[in-house]
Amino acid sequence: MAKEETKLVLFLKSIGISGRYKGFYYLKEAVFLVLQDKHCLCKVQENIYRPIAERNHVSLSSVARAIRTVCLTASTNETQLRKFFPNYSFHGTLYPKELIELAADYVRYH
Repeated sequence: MAKEETKLVLFLKSIGISGRYKGFYYLKEAVFLVLQDKHCLCKVQENIYRPIAERNHVSLSSVARAIRTVCLTASTNETQLRKFFPNYSFHGTLYPKELIELAADYVRYH
């Protein structure tokens, strides 16, 4: 496992997202797409969800739903998220775009 992937997996598990969720794997793919091109976040469905769906032979809505599920899980771990991002303004529920960006930033800058 590459250094970046190890860092990402440790981050995701520390905020409560484990490999028992399909969204864990889709989120990992999404983060690596953003690490390659940060402008992917401008059109999440087109630039992130669609390639993941095609690669995994599932529907775009399945990818979106799975990532939303892990966002809800991460949202319940706000205390842990604040440890990683103390200046981030959390508003209750993390949106997929936010979680993807936070995870990418964590891999990029920590």
